[in-house]
Amino acid sequence: MAFARHRSDWREIVAQNRRPSLLMTQAHPDDEIFHGGVLAHLSELGARVTLVCATDGEAGKPHPSIGPVSDLGAVRVEELRLSCQRLGIEEPVLLRFHDSARKERFRRDDPHALANVDMLDVEAAVRSVIAAVKPQVVLTFEPHGGYYHPDHVAISRATTGAFFSSGVLGDEAPNRLFYASMRDDVFRAFAEASRGRGFLDGLDPDVFAAAPEMIAVSFDARSYIDRKLSAFAAHRSAFGVTEEMLRNPPPPVAQMINTFRPVMEREVFLLGGVRGPVPHWPLADFFDGLENVAFERRTTSVANRA
Repeated sequence: MAFARHRSDWREIVAQNRRPSLLMTQAHPDDEIFHGGVLAHLSELGARVTLVCATDGEAGKPHPSIGPVSDLGAVRVEELRLSCQRLGIEEPVLLRFHDSARKERFRRDDPHALANVDMLDVEAAVRSVIAAVKPQVVLTFEPHGGYYHPDHVAISRATTGAFFSSGVLGDEAPNRLFYASMRDDVFRAFAEASRGRGFLDGLDPDVFAAAPEMIAVSFDARSYIDRKLSAFAAHRSAFGVTEEMLRNPPPPVAQMINTFRPVMEREVFLLGGVRGPVPHWPLADFFDGLENVAFERRTTSVANRA
């Protein structure tokens, strides 16, 4: 078999390449901040990054610093748009399911709350976005929802279903499904630092975090910390932090940033599904080994290992 090609053949191959595209699903505005580094990086490299948010986050507790709020969901959606702008990605796609809340505030009687909606309906909503965007890579929460928030678990389950049922799209079906997770050592340290705040208390790191051998892609986000903190500050109704506070943080804000920093510095992802083989383990990045995918520029690896 001859391996030499004419110059015109190579031009044809380049023309056939597809723009890299990643679709990430999340449950609420502000869920994007922990993995915003790789989203910003991919966008800088020319990839299309689509963020799908299942709810408006209206069941959250507004920070006292913003005062009375008549429509928290509307406020949080605008904050999400600002966060996406600061990360350099497209405006979010909103699915408009209701926020379920959690624990004693769980909205059991709301049939439109994400955790109460038939999973197949949520899957169909996600699949419709996949069909429109045609991403090669889909990203969502790991199966336990990070810290077992019912909305996180629901969107993870529905997105997993949508990835596999999107196989009917044939060549336009997504190639890989990844789960956003947290390294077990980082999880343990974060749980200790945030003890008493409720969201990680009592959770078993062996269940909710990722063992090193399970990590398929690891991204060093340290060079994106300022961008991620800016996105964090976009969600003022959730955290009560402004960009001005980031420049000269008062003690409570400085403590919050120091608690979150180790989680923000290293973003890790598990492999949840594939359509075709992977070239090696671990992967250099989400698109490693995928054919007919070309970045506009790629001077560094999308994923970097410490």
